[in-house]
Amino acid sequence: MNFKRNYCWIGAITVLIIVAVLALTACSKEEEKVLSMYVAYGGPDIIAQEFEKATGIKVEFLTMSSGEVLARLQAEKANPQTDVWFGGGSDAFIQAKEEGLIAPYKSPNAESVAPAFRDDEGYWTGVSLVLVGYVVNNDRLADKGLKMPEKWADLADPAYKDELMASNPNTSGTAYTTVSGILQVMGEEAGWAFLDQMYANIPFLEKSGSAPGKKALVGEYAIGIVPDPHISLIRNPDAPLTPVFPTDGVLAWPSPVAVIAGARHPNNAKIFVDWCLSPEGQQVLMKASPRVPTTDVETIEGVPSVSDLNLVAYDHLKWGAERERVVEEFNTRYPQYQ
Repeated sequence: MNFKRNYCWIGAITVLIIVAVLALTACSKEEEKVLSMYVAYGGPDIIAQEFEKATGIKVEFLTMSSGEVLARLQAEKANPQTDVWFGGGSDAFIQAKEEGLIAPYKSPNAESVAPAFRDDEGYWTGVSLVLVGYVVNNDRLADKGLKMPEKWADLADPAYKDELMASNPNTSGTAYTTVSGILQVMGEEAGWAFLDQMYANIPFLEKSGSAPGKKALVGEYAIGIVPDPHISLIRNPDAPLTPVFPTDGVLAWPSPVAVIAGARHPNNAKIFVDWCLSPEGQQVLMKASPRVPTTDVETIEGVPSVSDLNLVAYDHLKWGAERERVVEEFNTRYPQYQ
């Protein structure tokens, strides 16, 4: 009798254990359908919706700047609160790698991304490119009797004096990429000599990289050096604007994606990276924010493809390390902007 009672008791415990295991399994499966992201990219709601449609994984995200993401990850290093860092400047991702904040993952789809736009160890991979070029107001250019500039070298022409607008490398990533990229393309001696001539045509500098394009859009200036000049025309299709990608070298930096070190949903994070770099994901990213994709997929109307551009293999590591020196030299050479 005691044996039977004990047997029943053991059976009841076994049933409870099985129920508990099934409950934990259900919770695990539910967790597997969730992904958390810190986002510094346009149109995250579109991206989240389309990714969930494609994979069934629900995305929770917070939007902020690259600097804010980096600061959060540093504060949360001992207890990561997100799975993916999506979008922002590659310089911040390089720093995150050095500090052990992101984890390596080499997506099979990353092979279609040029080595210049991904980390060789897989810590981050560019999903799109931020290009540096300029927009031209056709009406003002015609009124001033000026020729359409086609390359960086053209902007040194004194004919463009007070008709050129740009941003300040002390505050703008676009401006710093412009300065350092020209130094890379032309060499430092010739590059600074060219910049002396170009900045002689610029009456003052804006704080943000997008501001010069707005000045050109409303016709205050003929030319504005901007990130992603094609986007100005996409957003203002009736404006008298021409986006120019300099034929002597288009400067660009990647906007990456990375898996967070210690992520709670690392497999889902990898699935997201794979999807971003797939032809389908690249199309969604262009729909959300019309940047140039890092893979050579068919682009949407108004967005150039990688193969159409004379891209400069911009050395992110070198110029990231040289930033303080370059900006100091800039401030010394052009005190009128301080």
